Amino acid sequence: MKQIVLNRPGHFEVQTTEKPSAGEGMALIRINAVGICGSDMHLYRKGHIGNIQMTDPLVIGHECMGQVEAVGEKVPKDLIGRRVAVEPAMPCGTCRWCKSGLHNVCPEVAFLGLPPTPGAMQEYLVHPAHLLERLPDSLNDAEGVIMEPLAIALHGVRLAKVKPGQTIVILGTGVIGTCVMSLLGLYDHLRIVCVDLLKDRLARAEQMGATQTVLLTSREPALEGIMDATDGLGADIVFECAGTPDTLWLMCEAAGPAGHIAAIGSNPDDQVIFSSGTSRRKGLTIRCVRRSLNTLDECIRLAAAGKIDVKPLVTHTFPASKADDAFRIVESYGDGVLKTVIDMKDWK
Repeated sequence: MKQIVLNRPGHFEVQTTEKPSAGEGMALIRINAVGICGSDMHLYRKGHIGNIQMTDPLVIGHECMGQVEAVGEKVPKDLIGRRVAVEPAMPCGTCRWCKSGLHNVCPEVAFLGLPPTPGAMQEYLVHPAHLLERLPDSLNDAEGVIMEPLAIALHGVRLAKVKPGQTIVILGTGVIGTCVMSLLGLYDHLRIVCVDLLKDRLARAEQMGATQTVLLTSREPALEGIMDATDGLGADIVFECAGTPDTLWLMCEAAGPAGHIAAIGSNPDDQVIFSSGTSRRKGLTIRCVRRSLNTLDECIRLAAAGKIDVKPLVTHTFPASKADDAFRIVESYGDGVLKTVIDMKDWK
């Protein structure tokens, strides 16, 4: 089978290896599509994300879906032939956190496409069958890819305890921020203020129902814009969805007294700097969002029922043979890119 291997930062190579087989409890998936995530971009740019270092060539990618081709023992045979979304986190299942239902914070978790675990940018993937969710025919392959970041956003929305009538600030309207926006559409009478560096993303947020948008040119002007948009009160809830130094600083400044912060974005340098005085005086609650927690299947149901529309999130699709081009357009923020998907069925 073919694999797209990241040999070193900024350099992919197509390699061929033996097709795997499914052991007990596992499924062999023919990968149809893989999305490019911010964490993939950190590895692509620098070969690390935080303290997770890529020391050897690696197949990356974790936002993925495909079709089950074979299953091992103790897996229902009716899974064969089904299109599935993949939960990329593989917790140990035996630690105290897994046993208490908090498997997203398992210290021993393996994760697709994070060193040393190979990811999904390959023709076939063997994965635990219980971590697959069936996709209805009403959702296409690209929409199936979006279910993974949407599941993270839903976990964040749940942790933040969103209520109708609240004032919300979203810092960063990339894929995760846009997924948060989609989910907030399920609530009534929210005031939503979106902040971003890119005008095209703010325009998209306005089309999706943002009450106001603020262009992030620098910290202080952005904060002034947020305060103007919230009548000087700040937000009830802030979703930090970019992981940049500016947005991580702004998340506490933008919150009102007793506000809640859902920190979702990942800083590539493993640094989070904000004012301890601001956060303490306001009595803020800061929740660090660790991936998703039993939300993948619910996102599939919401999308299949038409409660949320994820089609607009996918702006670009590239064949597997053009993976370099796919990553370059994401790197440059070019052509109004939001979510780029790699078609793993097309190697021409």
